Amino acid sequence: MKILIGTKNAYKSGEMEHLLKDIPDVEIIFLKDVHLNVTVEEDQASLLGNAKKKAREISANCDYYVLCSDGGMSIPGLGNKWDILRNQRIVGENSSDIRKVNNLLELMKDLKGEERVAEYSFALALGYQGKVLWSTEEITEKGLILEDQKDLEIPEYKWMGQLLYFPEYKNIHNKLTDNQRADLRTKSMAKLKNKLDEFITNYKF
Repeated sequence: MKILIGTKNAYKSGEMEHLLKDIPDVEIIFLKDVHLNVTVEEDQASLLGNAKKKAREISANCDYYVLCSDGGMSIPGLGNKWDILRNQRIVGENSSDIRKVNNLLELMKDLKGEERVAEYSFALALGYQGKVLWSTEEITEKGLILEDQKDLEIPEYKWMGQLLYFPEYKNIHNKLTDNQRADLRTKSMAKLKNKLDEFITNYKF
């Protein structure tokens, strides 16, 4: 079966490719390689709602099964000062990466220890002909937001990775080694991968 990865976002596309690549009889199609121009407004009340909406609307405009996603970072210690759906807006959507880092540090300046826990959630939905066939959501990464960050060399668009520290690797996300990054991906995506594999294997396509 052919499954279209319904995003041009390089990070999300890579994560969904990782989830699909070992499933037998699945041919992965990338949105950048097909003539399809569908813009979906992410206006739902949850990550899962956004993923489902994208799966419905994109699959209604093509002949492929379509896998879509949405993801976001939650910081429970910030309470209603933080919104998993609007990370960028809170720290300054049009600000530089270093400004976003500093804005988040300022927002969290009074939080200590476990109050600085951050969790990344990833939602998935598989659609076909305008209907959602399957969906799920999991927390895929958990770390701590640093209390300080003096390094001004931040990889473009990876400002959160400059602050997210993983105690098990003793390093921030942006400075993990290739092996650590591969280990993190394998562990963090295991539940999602197993769920997707089970559905596709057992579904009567």
